[in-house]
Amino acid sequence: MNKQLNDHINIAIRENETIVTDWPLNKLAKDLYLWTDIFNSAFFKDNPVPVPAISFEKSKVSTLGHYVIGRNGFGVRENININRVHLGRPMWDILATLLHEMVHSWQDRYGNPSKSWFHNREFRLKMAEIGILVNEKGCHVAVGDPFVAVLKEHGVTVSGEQNPDGMIKFPPKVKPKGKSKLKKWTCGCQNARVGKAMFEATCDICGSKFELAE
Repeated sequence: MNKQLNDHINIAIRENETIVTDWPLNKLAKDLYLWTDIFNSAFFKDNPVPVPAISFEKSKVSTLGHYVIGRNGFGVRENININRVHLGRPMWDILATLLHEMVHSWQDRYGNPSKSWFHNREFRLKMAEIGILVNEKGCHVAVGDPFVAVLKEHGVTVSGEQNPDGMIKFPPKVKPKGKSKLKKWTCGCQNARVGKAMFEATCDICGSKFELAE
């Protein structure tokens, strides 16, 4: 009963995201939901991944996406978030992230995920079987078939520098600069960043007063 209810809620979320034309992420959401069906058919035939609820919330700039373990803040299961900060990537790169999170869902249901939710050997082997090489931190290293072949079959081209083994290297992740409100102050021998408009302090090392540096 709970599984049926979860599917019903996630299908309703999927339908809402794909029909709200006044939402700028409408087309991307449509495309990603179609790709979840394609990936389920290509890579999870015997153990299909449940219907996800795809969100596009901003999260840490160091993450491209994440799979929510258990239920999210709305009580919904199978929530895959694609970090809104990194939507400027090529489509094939975004699809690799989507598939990465679907493997987390697959492992949560059918496999043995690490208790600390790191990318253990089982996870990395499943990704390699799909054609995406990841390291122990979960960072994508290179892609190849069958992943590349499935994308090409559906009109998405993977481009980039090839390794000697024919795998295509992932481009380095560009980290957007954050907008810090902290101001830099210096005494000459060391620096401090402070959120206050005024900062009165003297360095215990050199005895100089801190001055605003920028």
